[in-house]
Amino acid sequence: MPDTPTAPQRLPVGALVTHPSFGSGQIVGHDPDKYVILFKSHGTKFIAYSYDGLVVEGRLAAAELEPDRIKAALREVLGEYGWIETDREMGQRWAGGTLVLRPGREGTQEKEIPLEVFFKKIIGVREKLRVLEQRLNNHPSLSPEDKLEFEGYLTRCYGSLTTFNVLFADKERQFRGQSG
Repeated sequence: MPDTPTAPQRLPVGALVTHPSFGSGQIVGHDPDKYVILFKSHGTKFIAYSYDGLVVEGRLAAAELEPDRIKAALREVLGEYGWIETDREMGQRWAGGTLVLRPGREGTQEKEIPLEVFFKKIIGVREKLRVLEQRLNNHPSLSPEDKLEFEGYLTRCYGSLTTFNVLFADKERQFRGQSG
């Protein structure tokens, strides 16, 4: 059997990296084939896992990444055989489902989107809101009043996204807005 190419080693969320053009940054998330990296002076960028220009800062040695590789491989094998649920964030009852957008105008074609794709986009919005929240809270020149005002906007954004909580497997991962 021919060798299958292995996926490039993924760095964990939180790893500090340096990019030749964007400078220092921190990995804040993963897309299917890219890192989501927040750079100090260039904002959020998406960098392919296969890109070899990233330099890891600090003491992130290969030995520290090895447990993550083993866990990922084990999760992949067990998921292929149906022994574990590999997409733990989305509720299993939605797996394989479709979101149908049916227009109100007659003669206009409806749009179908796989729920897994839609859910990943919702999760992407959540991750970007979290990054925004961290940047606002750590911004050196915003007053406490401004931070509080922006925090209110973010909370209302989360509240608007509570409609999609039905898709989550775990209530702890759901969106929460303002209460009361």
